[in-house]
This record gives sequence, structure tokens and C-alpha cells, in this order.
Amino acid sequence: MPDAAGGFAVTPGSLTELAGSVGRVRDHLDGTADLVGDCSAALGSGVVSLALHHFVTGWRDGRAQIGAEVDALAQMLSQASGVYASTDGDIAAAIPGGS
Repeated sequence: MPDAAGGFAVTPGSLTELAGSVGRVRDHLDGTADLVGDCSAALGSGVVSLALHHFVTGWRDGRAQIGAEVDALAQMLSQASGVYASTDGDIAAAIPGGS
């Protein structure tokens, strides 16, 4: 997150918040329905229908892959938050009078 000096500060809380936001993106992707039902007859052309079917199938596969990658990112952010919090605690405990 940007700090007052124009740099970045990362806190366990900000990583946890980001992990939650990324998880919500994954949930929205999972919730998107296929955009096209069986509308072959309405298209009037087998070629157009086949092309649309190919697109929808590719989108479904792509959406699943994107969802898996986004889920992995959310998990890594959550793990990083835990590691940062643990490290901060260890450093504070190691400083005389710091705990």
C-alpha cells in the first residue's frame, strides 16, 4: 500500500485484505454463467453456431484456468500475511523490551 512518503508499506493486515479481494474476484469468475445457451437455430448458420460453441467452450476452459490461478494467488497472499505477522512477532520478541 502507498505510504505518505510515496513508497510502499506492506502489513499483514493489508495482505489479508488483498487476499480477500482476490478471493472475491475468483468468486465472481466462478459465478459467471456461460453467456450462450442453445441458440443454434436462432443463428441460422451451422458455421456461426460452431464458432460460437468453440468460443464458449474456450471461455469456460479459460475461466476455469484463470479461477485456479486467482485462487492460488489468494492463498499465497494469505500465507504471506501469516509469515509477515510471525516474523514481525519474532523480531519484536528478540528486541529487548520490544515484546
